[in-house]
Amino acid sequence: MRNVLAVAITLVLLPALALARLEAGAGLSLAWPESDFKDHVEFAWGGGARIGYGIGSVSPVVVTFFGDINYLNYGRERRIEPFSTTIPDVVVDVVTDNYMFMVDPGLSIGLRYGPVRPYGEMSFGLTYIATKTRIENHSLASEPIAESTNFSDFTYNLGLGGGFKIPVWRKNIDVKLIELSEALIDIKFCYLKGGEAEYLKKGSISRQSGQVRYETILSKTDLFQVRIGASFVF
Repeated sequence: MRNVLAVAITLVLLPALALARLEAGAGLSLAWPESDFKDHVEFAWGGGARIGYGIGSVSPVVVTFFGDINYLNYGRERRIEPFSTTIPDVVVDVVTDNYMFMVDPGLSIGLRYGPVRPYGEMSFGLTYIATKTRIENHSLASEPIAESTNFSDFTYNLGLGGGFKIPVWRKNIDVKLIELSEALIDIKFCYLKGGEAEYLKKGSISRQSGQVRYETILSKTDLFQVRIGASFVF
């Protein structure tokens, strides 16, 4: 009986998988902390990207299984310091970034056709929250001279949101050299329910007499996020 059921499921899914469309996109991310996270952080900015497969090429509704990555910087500090105590006449930039990096698989359901295509989605994944300090050449863009992670932690996130896509280009004829079939503007709103994490923020690192002190914060990491970008269907 189990073998028959497995064969039946395979026969149902194979046509859908064969007609699955590859989708990819990227955009600018803006985020506002919620809950007790906003007591410590005001705003975050960054960018994200995703790749997915949309199933249901005949139906007006498309179901997309996707993987999403997102980077958010919630505080940057830059200061000028002597290169060393023995070389005070050479200065460097010391840059400290507080950031979050999220990896989220998820499911999206939306309209396949139309001038405006609304959709809803949900996701569940991991959040890496960290603070990193690096040394750069002063007033000269270059690779970091040295860098170190001051503090880091992991937690989970659960996302629920939606948005809409506006098509701006569509391939009307079959051109073998062009695999892209559609380009769309993608605007998404999402509430991320973040788990509890320990982290640093701007001002959490103090230095005195050659010693470093970290004042860590423990709280939830909820966010309301807006992403504005582009989506491509192949």
